[in-house]
Amino acid sequence: MAQSKILIDTNSYLRLAQSIKPLLFAPFGDEEYCIYVIPELNDELSRRHLANKFPWIDEPEYREDRDHYPTVSKKQRKSIQDTFDHLWNYVETELPGPSRVDALYIAYAIELDVYVVTDDEDMIRLAKIFDAKVMHSLELLKAMLDAGRVDMNKIRAIVSYWRHIKDTPSQLNKRYRKLFGSEPP
Repeated sequence: MAQSKILIDTNSYLRLAQSIKPLLFAPFGDEEYCIYVIPELNDELSRRHLANKFPWIDEPEYREDRDHYPTVSKKQRKSIQDTFDHLWNYVETELPGPSRVDALYIAYAIELDVYVVTDDEDMIRLAKIFDAKVMHSLELLKAMLDAGRVDMNKIRAIVSYWRHIKDTPSQLNKRYRKLFGSEPP
């Protein structure tokens, strides 16, 4: 069976990479889901304020994990760039908020016809306007649970950690109840 690629944006990557190892390039489930970042994520992570807040991102195991990108043909790369240009023009004129990397993730998702995992509300809004497939971090965790990649103890620990560091996705309680049928930790 062919691999089903999923892209994960910066904020979701930072929320999950330390808890699920390896997070990237490790197929799971009957659909052979495999999570990828785009090359530009490493540029974004090299910005000083992120490296200060998340010092682990420079550790070799995480750098090596982020070296796997979806395969993109020359034709797809051109389409991604064209789509990005269109998205970025829209961001600059109609929807300030998403970053250039956010818009690039959406361009990849559109052109590769894959999901992008994000909890960034501005990015989700842009994705919906342009019919990109979006999945929240909790939805990714549910897919991993259903595939046996993680268990409920792991999910509860991740959500508890998010609360501890005060970095929770919006509508966490509502989405958690809907997906897992119980109150979040």
